[in-house]
Amino acid sequence: MPKLKKVVVCFTIALAGGMAMAETDLDAALKNGGERLGSDQIAELLIGHVVTAKSGEKMFRFFYDPNNVISGELTNGGWKGTGAYAITDTDQVCVSMAADKGRYRCLTAVRHGNVVQKFNAGGKMTFELLDFEPSTGL
Repeated sequence: MPKLKKVVVCFTIALAGGMAMAETDLDAALKNGGERLGSDQIAELLIGHVVTAKSGEKMFRFFYDPNNVISGELTNGGWKGTGAYAITDTDQVCVSMAADKGRYRCLTAVRHGNVVQKFNAGGKMTFELLDFEPSTGL
């Protein structure tokens, strides 16, 4: 039995060490020269702008109203939605679309040249923000 405990402890330590070493998309972006944006920078880019964003092969447009309402659409049709957003004092933008039923998803923004990437809480890249144009709506 003591030998089995030793094996289990060694396996647990090895597994934990392997998980700690796994690099996320966010880690890679920062390591490759990305700049993590602060709350003021996020607000300047988003509030009062229509943002063209890419997620996988899908292209979206989102409008970040100054009253914390977000509206969005797929550029080729098939989806439109509204929700709420907030920019936190911990340098994240949090979004809750109607389908989220009140749950906010908070994202970290990182700039690479002219592109801003958004990363979820697990460090996975979810959107690339490609264009920002001042507007009063979609």
